[in-house]
Amino acid sequence: MKMTEKNNIKKKEKLAEAEDYYQKGLVYAQESDADGAIECWQKTLKLNPDHFKAWYDMGNAYYIGKGNFKKALPFWEKALKINPEGVDVLYNIGNAYRETGDYDQALEYYKKILEITPEDHESWNNMANTYNMKGENEQAIQCWKKALEIKPNKVETWFNLAVKHRELKKYDQALEYCQKVLEIRPGIREAQRLLDTIKREKS
Repeated sequence: MKMTEKNNIKKKEKLAEAEDYYQKGLVYAQESDADGAIECWQKTLKLNPDHFKAWYDMGNAYYIGKGNFKKALPFWEKALKINPEGVDVLYNIGNAYRETGDYDQALEYYKKILEITPEDHESWNNMANTYNMKGENEQAIQCWKKALEIKPNKVETWFNLAVKHRELKKYDQALEYCQKVLEIRPGIREAQRLLDTIKREKS
């Protein structure tokens, strides 16, 4: 057997072993055992440093499983080097920055997603929520409206617009958005309560 053939066989065996460890890690993850998952995926990455999903899932294990964003970030960044258009990775990084209060960084990642998939209504919603947290009302409203152009029946987006316009004392628009929520999904108590509140404050 030629040396090249031997090397190819060894490489295939190594990749197969890496995949076995990756699959074992998924089992640990499903059982909410972040440490077990991390141990398996470390072995995966030692055998196959180009395993995109292992880098991505290691980040998830540290952030979601262990609540450690600082440790998660380098793994997600490595995953993005392998696949710069990994939308799920960009989402997780954006959401983590938003949850830790770094709104400008969060917006950067949502914008990257929209460069890849401009019709991603969730990214428009995430951007709107982030602008809202920053107190940048007009940008938040514009992003929610953009999300509705893509997904007109998204109840949560109409509701967010109703809440924001009530806060801004723009009661006619707030009523319109609240009525839209109840038109799409009648009987939502929260929306009905908001509608009654808006009517009371408007009068």
